Amino acid sequence: MASNGAKRSRVAAAKNFNSDVLVSIGKLQEAQDELAKINKEASENILMIEKKYNEVREPVYIRRNEITSSIPDFWLTAFLNHPTLGYLLNMEDRKIFRYMESLHVENFKDAKKGYCINFNFKANPYFENAKLTKTIKISDDGTLKSTGTTIKWKPGMAPAADISSDDKIQGNKRLLPQTSFFNWFSFRPEHTSKVDQDTVVAKLIKEDIWPNPIEHLYSDDTSDEDDTSDDEDYDDDEDDEMEEDNMKCDK
Repeated sequence: MASNGAKRSRVAAAKNFNSDVLVSIGKLQEAQDELAKINKEASENILMIEKKYNEVREPVYIRRNEITSSIPDFWLTAFLNHPTLGYLLNMEDRKIFRYMESLHVENFKDAKKGYCINFNFKANPYFENAKLTKTIKISDDGTLKSTGTTIKWKPGMAPAADISSDDKIQGNKRLLPQTSFFNWFSFRPEHTSKVDQDTVVAKLIKEDIWPNPIEHLYSDDTSDEDDTSDDEDYDDDEDDEMEEDNMKCDK
């Protein structure tokens, strides 16, 4: 709907038109209002269809996770071969990712409200959690807010450095600092630019990795430097409960 200011502007502009043009403009507005109603209905129907097919996909996703768990270092390889996410894993992160059993992305029951990204792990020497979750909430005005699992690190295993507020996105290289990827779960951005950095990582996982991870199982880039040069680079280196049921993941 148009704001009161926009309506006043149109009323003022209308004084410049003769009566015939004003009649046509009135009919034009009626057509636009009808289109807006249709577009709203279409959006609601698209969401219903998407929800239906998400339910159809779910057992296939579960079966796919059973298969990927039998492939050594599957998710580690998929993340490392992603052109952006691969830069976020330092050497310790890579060791932890070797214990990752599955990845699962779930929309809220109302998909417009957000989604959860679940990382499932085997028992490992790093932390007690079997599952780490990053939740992205979308408000009615489109504002994004993220929350994450508090990681229960085992003695001496917690990352040494926290995320710095001074780090910035540089091209498609690193979206977060050269500290642990796992700091992302407890990342609490205070500025809009940092929210963007935080949620864009979630978006890359949801839209690039999750739909077809096999695309990232093999690396086609033969121009990159080997792991030795990467190692040198790295060496430098619960929120309030949701009140509405439709603002929760299904599981």
